[in-house]
Amino acid sequence: MALHQPRRATLFVGGLALQDLPAALASGADIVCIDLEDAVPPERKAEARDAAIAATRDVRLPDGVQLIARVNGMLEDDGPADLRALLAHAPRITGLMLPKVVAPQDVQVPASMCVQDGRVLDLYAIIETCEGLEHSAAIARAHPALKALYFGGFDLSTALGCEMAWEPLLYARSRVVHAGAMAGIQVIDSPYADVADLAGLRESCARVKALGMTGRCAKHASQVPVIREAFTPTAREIRRARAIVAQFRVDPTRPLVYEGKLIELPAIRRLERVAAQPVEPESP
Repeated sequence: MALHQPRRATLFVGGLALQDLPAALASGADIVCIDLEDAVPPERKAEARDAAIAATRDVRLPDGVQLIARVNGMLEDDGPADLRALLAHAPRITGLMLPKVVAPQDVQVPASMCVQDGRVLDLYAIIETCEGLEHSAAIARAHPALKALYFGGFDLSTALGCEMAWEPLLYARSRVVHAGAMAGIQVIDSPYADVADLAGLRESCARVKALGMTGRCAKHASQVPVIREAFTPTAREIRRARAIVAQFRVDPTRPLVYEGKLIELPAIRRLERVAAQPVEPESP
């Protein structure tokens, strides 16, 4: 299930700054995304596309790291061109981030192109417009290849005419989380703007995690360790979840009491997701 794959930290690399790709891959991010959209001016789209193919041809991927690309919109000439080129010449890229998704067909069209080409790629949809927010539940269920929704807070705040702050975007975040939960896929938050404020990032990650989000984008590699820590259950939490789930599976029909507390079925479902995570060594 898509919820079990760790996608805690997503780090972007500009399509014209691919000299930074090796460092990004070594940063600890679960997903490294080559940005062919926002980071590239219109007159250099083809150049960035070719550079991404060249830079990834012989790239070595650390274990557990997925390399994806944010392509241009499918309604623009560069979007289909990005997709065709990556499908044909970039086998190390195993996922596509789709910008400004407003309807299910914005996921289904690239998914069909992948199938026709014989490639199985993970898809990630950015919800960053009012129309996308309105249709987020249908988008989340658009295709089995869709693994997560990304919350595009910066563009969405502009579209809504609101501040890029917690309270003004709380409804929008909650609605995207609800859409992801209904479809059984993850929801990943937009970056924390102040790269130097790691304490603020840590607090903000705790808030969005409590809301139900499972990861966050990073503007800089220095943010990755904080994001990973915030969205990673501790070894103790994973072992506890595994013990509870194992006890539940002995007889799912009986009420489950663990350490003196009644564990309800909704909590079991959440603990199953925690139990499926790999145990990482705890910091001393």
